[in-house]
Amino acid sequence: ALFWDAREQGADFLLLTGDLVNGGKAHRHAALAEKLRRVEAAGIPVLGLTGNHDGYNRNAARFEGDSFTRLTPCTSDDFRAVYRDFGIGEAISVDDDSLSYLYPLSDRIWVLMMDFNTAHDFCGVSDETLRWTEEQLVRAREEGKTLLAAGHQNLFAHSAFVSGYVIDGAEELASLLRAYEVPLFLSGHLHIQHWRTEDGLTEIATSALSVYPCQYGVLRVGEDSLRYETRRVDVPAWAEAQEKDDPVLRDFTAYAAQVMDVHTGRETEGELKALGFTEQERAEMIAYARELNKAYFSGDLRLADTWDPDGHIAALWAASGTLRDYYMRSVIPDYGHDYTHWDEEA
Repeated sequence: ALFWDAREQGADFLLLTGDLVNGGKAHRHAALAEKLRRVEAAGIPVLGLTGNHDGYNRNAARFEGDSFTRLTPCTSDDFRAVYRDFGIGEAISVDDDSLSYLYPLSDRIWVLMMDFNTAHDFCGVSDETLRWTEEQLVRAREEGKTLLAAGHQNLFAHSAFVSGYVIDGAEELASLLRAYEVPLFLSGHLHIQHWRTEDGLTEIATSALSVYPCQYGVLRVGEDSLRYETRRVDVPAWAEAQEKDDPVLRDFTAYAAQVMDVHTGRETEGELKALGFTEQERAEMIAYARELNKAYFSGDLRLADTWDPDGHIAALWAASGTLRDYYMRSVIPDYGHDYTHWDEEA
């Protein structure tokens, strides 16, 4: 449905910032590559990046019934071979120490695709890659190009969870990007929709397509401006075009919300029961967590009055002493904000 959306909207390119498959399974990468070839056949270039779920997974396995078979972890060489036609094989420069590459989106705009998932580091940038990055920044400036950048892990802290999310070496990389007036860094990894600007450099972390509300980002690059907005994948329109009558597909947003609600409930019900909360208290606490979770992942927290950090239910959560309570309190600074839109006049 995402690829159908891209064709319907006349997208100029499709940029995938990692976690393309789950578990780093080579046969899953191969299957995705077949789908991406159809996107490119429709005239939409695809640019791919590795995420932490894409390779070097020692627990990669194929499950069949009650048994499983260990699989050889997907490596950088495997990724390069499978996705050579989706960015890296068409790049004008490729880093020797990672799968980072420089890609010309147009005569005017280049994009620096940064790989932070190597055999020696799943969330970092090496000195060698930083040197290569600066060489590309110098080249783009000398040739008068507008340069954007992207990676899987995050350049800035977008939540209370930093370790394993913000890349090691982020400050040095951010300083380089600012020095060469790169205005925008695109990432993912957290699964929440969020953006943050620090000293003239903005990072937009786009939420995961497979998690409610199943949205993606649309970036518009004008002569003098950058504009970004989220859009929910139009599964119902795709289903209608494909003549599919499955009611789940025809009301997909409601289904995705239900999946998240069920997941949140399963994560918390047993723990809260073990802590001695009553059935009524558990029901109220879980409903509270569900609504906050959906808003947080969507990036639109303007309905802040739905949650009361000083109210009765929040007090119950505070008494729980759980990680879920810590997570929900960490969201308080984002109450009332909308992270689904961003624009900058150049």
